Amino acid sequence: MSQQIKVGSAPTGLTPYVRYIAEWFFWIALIGLYFQQTSHFGDEISNYRFGADGWPRGIALVALLGATFQLVLQLHSLRSGPPSSTVEHVEELPVSKKQWALRFMIFAWPFVFLYLTPRLGAYVSLPLFIVGFLLLLGVRKLKPISLVLLVVYGLTLLIFTRFFFVALPLGNEGTFYDINVAIIEFARLGR
Repeated sequence: MSQQIKVGSAPTGLTPYVRYIAEWFFWIALIGLYFQQTSHFGDEISNYRFGADGWPRGIALVALLGATFQLVLQLHSLRSGPPSSTVEHVEELPVSKKQWALRFMIFAWPFVFLYLTPRLGAYVSLPLFIVGFLLLLGVRKLKPISLVLLVVYGLTLLIFTRFFFVALPLGNEGTFYDINVAIIEFARLGR
């Protein structure tokens, strides 16, 4: 199997307009499924006016806006045409089985995270997810991995334990439950 890159023209098979709109419909269907699933926990919370499904639906709305904005940018770039300095050139790039496996692992990694989170707890599984995802994306240096982990995990702790105190899963296993509770207590020190 190979990919064709042709500067200034459409990939074979689908026109770019159809491909971009099909991609947008895929994202809308995925977001719609996600939004529909939030109705399973639509309970009221006394001290949070948006309810238990408020922030997941907010994420769905942001994803919808992001997908739509991406579609608008892609259609705008198609209408403006390729830069005048581009040369028509077709280049075959073979995609090896290793590259396909890596692409599949990048796609499947969030599902592994979703599978592990109820068992290990969100505060234990999130660092594993972040580090694993960065490694799958090819980041190998310790400093970038540490900085991304520190920023993303720190913001997650700050937002979900200090500002909103959203009850993320704490894990089913005794040891992981205790570790998650200790992380929450540490993050809420001084409150």
